[in-house]
Amino acid sequence: MSALEDFTGTKTFSSLLGYHLRRASVLVMADLTAALEPLGLKPAEASALFVIAAAGGITQAEIGRVLGIQRANMAPLMANLMKRGLVARQAVDGRSQALRLTRAGAAMHRRAMEATQAHEQRLFGHLSQPDRTRMITLLQGLWQSGEG
Repeated sequence: MSALEDFTGTKTFSSLLGYHLRRASVLVMADLTAALEPLGLKPAEASALFVIAAAGGITQAEIGRVLGIQRANMAPLMANLMKRGLVARQAVDGRSQALRLTRAGAAMHRRAMEATQAHEQRLFGHLSQPDRTRMITLLQGLWQSGEG
């Protein structure tokens, strides 16, 4: 085994969970980005559509909290979805505006969900359902503990 092989794989990083998580994250996000690209969506935009579909009437700030997206990044994300006619604002009270999917947004949501499910099957279909459930539980516990 060469020094480069040792450095990039088996010994140097083999026991570092963060290294494996980063490598998996790069793989997962690259595949998801490619899956959504034909729809003209980025992963964060698709995620916003998923949240709005699941919780119609949610505010932009609430979506940001749910997805862990900073406020400064939410404004252009939502502006792009509204410009494309996928999301519309609806007055709730004097200050708040809820977001809802338009008809085109609902259709895009369905297409994005299909692309995301195909992506999940492609990358994780070889795992048993108990293994997938355990991974979700472990990873969710990790990122939730980091939220403070």
